[in-house]
Amino acid sequence: MPPQEIDSKFQQLLQELPAETQELAREYKAFQRSRRIKTVADLLRAVMLYSACDLSLREIAGWFTGRGQRMTDEAVRGRLKCCAKWIEALIGKMLPVVEQPQSPGGKKAWKLVIRDGSVVNGPGSQGTDSRFHLSFDPVEQKIDELRLYDAKTSESLKLFRHEEVAIEMGDRAYAKAPALIGTRKAGAHFCVRMTPNYLALRDRSGDKFDLIGQLQGAGEAVSLSFEVLVRDTKTGESCEAYLHAHRLSEQESNKARRRVKRRAQKKGHTLRENTLLLCDWLLVLTSVPPSELPAKVIFELYRVRWQVELLIKRFKSLLNADFLRAHGGSPLSEGYLLGKFLFALLIESRTLKRVGNDWMRMIGSRKATCWRPWKLIAAEIKEVVLNTVAWESLDWREMLNVLGERRRKRKLQLIPDAVAQWLRGKPVTDSL
Repeated sequence: MPPQEIDSKFQQLLQELPAETQELAREYKAFQRSRRIKTVADLLRAVMLYSACDLSLREIAGWFTGRGQRMTDEAVRGRLKCCAKWIEALIGKMLPVVEQPQSPGGKKAWKLVIRDGSVVNGPGSQGTDSRFHLSFDPVEQKIDELRLYDAKTSESLKLFRHEEVAIEMGDRAYAKAPALIGTRKAGAHFCVRMTPNYLALRDRSGDKFDLIGQLQGAGEAVSLSFEVLVRDTKTGESCEAYLHAHRLSEQESNKARRRVKRRAQKKGHTLRENTLLLCDWLLVLTSVPPSELPAKVIFELYRVRWQVELLIKRFKSLLNADFLRAHGGSPLSEGYLLGKFLFALLIESRTLKRVGNDWMRMIGSRKATCWRPWKLIAAEIKEVVLNTVAWESLDWREMLNVLGERRRKRKLQLIPDAVAQWLRGKPVTDSL
């Protein structure tokens, strides 16, 4: 048995996790008894090897076997499939709960959060297997909430908690009456891009609001603002809102037209005149009155929403979080994706800790959304988990027994003896 290496860097990584890590592992029955995986730390390492380092089950079994903890890939599978709820609880503990500071007048300061989601597919998938939904604080540059649902759960503000004096921002998919009304009832504000196809508005008298007619009669106006009502047709509830319309540049309008034409051509639809008209305008719906935030500020604020798109891009490109290692719906697929999110939170935490105040001074600049610090720190954490500096002491003979191919019904295509002799420089005869 090879000597156990003192893995101090991995112990430091464990200190960055919640203090309740071990208690949560037992509470959610991820770690019930000590067998081949003897500690909660070993179990967490197996999760990180699978999700962060993208090792296969057999490679994880070989890694532990080399350290003197002989395992099979099926044993690893049995331990990992119990970890999803535990990792989800760890993620919940790592997400920040921040009290909003008081302004000099005694009123709570505004908080800005951006909501968005993305799809994840498994191997051989013909559609969407899962969706993750996240909330991002662009001021603190931190993930505020993170949730994993099945493919049938669409994007909605209902999926997140609401805080008073918070402005919740989203794209067109979030402009749905029940969720917007629920956000206002909770004391939060919304700021979403909208389209008449998703949300039909009314004027303050309760009559149908003719948005198309208003835009057609805009003349040369660059910006328009309207007081409207958002009404839920099922419950009859409504809330006040303000619709701001900003005319796009000719280049942006042409780009939007090309996009909708390609989409219509792909689906075999005929484009309507109203659809082309809407390509000329950016429509933002908000519950914040213009006396608090004028239309010009609202348009500038909405552009900040792009930061969450960059965050999701980092998830997918740097962490390979856009596909599942296991088939959708299996216990391993959920644990794999949650392990990716845990990895992302560790990267985010280390990034903010390393750059500190320098990062906060970069808010609003390109440097604040740079992906390269993430890439470097992701590589650092992977090295800590793999602990490659100790690989010389691993028992590679024992590992080979675990890593080798299993016996199969079909014969392996081995090199014929005659060819092997020829490769060694010996003459080949006709005799068999």
